Amino acid sequence: MTWVYAALTQEAGKRGGPDALRYFYRVQGVIIGAAITGATVAGTVAYDKWRTRRAAAAAEAAPESTTGTPDPCDAPEATRS
Repeated sequence: MTWVYAALTQEAGKRGGPDALRYFYRVQGVIIGAAITGATVAGTVAYDKWRTRRAAAAAEAAPESTTGTPDPCDAPEATRS
């Protein structure tokens, strides 16, 4: 435990004191948080674009009339035993 305290004291001395050390790590947390948020937003936008493009391609490939009534002449013949 004393080693950890000594390391923190040494780093605080390099940064200019305990308040400067706290500010440094707070800023680092904000930078990392902003990077994670930016990556999440970029991923969501990319997924939405991909989903829209995929839906448009599926709509193009679908037949024109999918809700029409079938023609009775197209029905398979019933087999009788």
